[in-house]
Amino acid sequence: MAGIRFNKQKRQLAFTLFVRGVVLGLLAMVAWFGLHALPDTINPFSPVELTSPVGPLTNVKLRLLQPRYEACLATIKRRGMTIERAEISSPLKGCGMEKGVKLTKAPLIHGGPLDMSCGLAAALLIWEGQVVVPQADDILGSPVTRIRHYGTYSCRNVNHAKAGRLSAHAEARAIDVAGFDLADGRRVSVLKDWGKDTPEGRFLKSVHDDACRVFSVVLGPEYNDLHKNHFHFDMSAWSACK
Repeated sequence: MAGIRFNKQKRQLAFTLFVRGVVLGLLAMVAWFGLHALPDTINPFSPVELTSPVGPLTNVKLRLLQPRYEACLATIKRRGMTIERAEISSPLKGCGMEKGVKLTKAPLIHGGPLDMSCGLAAALLIWEGQVVVPQADDILGSPVTRIRHYGTYSCRNVNHAKAGRLSAHAEARAIDVAGFDLADGRRVSVLKDWGKDTPEGRFLKSVHDDACRVFSVVLGPEYNDLHKNHFHFDMSAWSACK
């Protein structure tokens, strides 16, 4: 009887090991398929790159990249951008960040170096390269040369209120974009061109809408009067597209 029980246990163990092997094999096939067969836009296993087409998982991947400081720096440097480690210091509690960056070289002009979080830098470069540049060519018929903005870091509360929650600008996780300069000399302004049935107006609407797939929070002129002259983009923990 003891021998029969022993043989039965051996068969059960062998069957269990066989099932586990099959399951592990299937998981390996799924992982391989995810890494090699799915397009980057819908592939949850592929890392985000500055050259990756914008898709439904772009913001998710950027959120996962944001706390990985070294990986974020490497992602940006791989594409020839000049980015430096830079502490953004502040004597006030909740403002600044120890692991910030200074973006000094990018395909588009920003009017000087940008101090920001690495996650915001990655998101901004993806939006500029994969959204702004191609859509300017398609809709405006002229390349964009410069992004005009109102800055990134500012130790203040939301909407400049005297009290309340700190703005994403307080940790350099936000940028306010006011407009664009084109190679043909035209200037596209959020204040002057938003909402118009013109190439400039359609371009602004398009890059605003696609920004919602890149940044965590996107606020435009239709959000409130405080944003009538710019787009607010940030990589905070919140999610909004307005």
